[in-house]
Amino acid sequence: MRAMMTRTSWFLAILALLLSTQVFAAGPLFNHPNAGGPPPVYTGSTPFAQGTLSGYVDYAVFNPGQFPYSGYTPTAGELTYAYQITVTGSAPLSSFEVLLSNPADHIGHFNDIGTVAPNSEVLLPNTSAKWTFAGIPGGASSMGLAFSSPTVPELAFGSVVDTGQSAYVIPLPTPSSLFVPEPASLGLVAFGSLLLALRRRSR
Repeated sequence: MRAMMTRTSWFLAILALLLSTQVFAAGPLFNHPNAGGPPPVYTGSTPFAQGTLSGYVDYAVFNPGQFPYSGYTPTAGELTYAYQITVTGSAPLSSFEVLLSNPADHIGHFNDIGTVAPNSEVLLPNTSAKWTFAGIPGGASSMGLAFSSPTVPELAFGSVVDTGQSAYVIPLPTPSSLFVPEPASLGLVAFGSLLLALRRRSR
């Protein structure tokens, strides 16, 4: 009997974990918006919830030169980190912050997805990228939010806030300590791989 209760407890714990980390594929960022072109190098959706503050953040990371939206011009040669917040709870969301430990630049937003524009955008390159809003009400989505970075993604976290509550958004792609390879470096790697393949074949 005790073994059965232990198994049931484990099952409920795993079920709760799965429900708490469910993925919401709601927005165009999640659904590879640049049809006909290369997909983002990283994409997904993460829910957040704390009291009456709830929703999810769709995200995508685009390779240099492959950002498909208008209204934001990425820094040349850098990746673009893009986010969109959708609020599902009754509390209006007032800010969204991506916590950074590596270089980022050129914060902004793009207006061809979502409806609610930020009223301020602040980038502290090795600390955070933060957008504030007059309030994103339940059922509404932010416009696309973006910054550029010369470093590739890692899974870290961000936070969302309303006037009285805050919640973490985990995981969330943020710049890692690894830099984007230059085209010349990529070419050398590809050439080296080809030589190795030819050498193996000749044996």
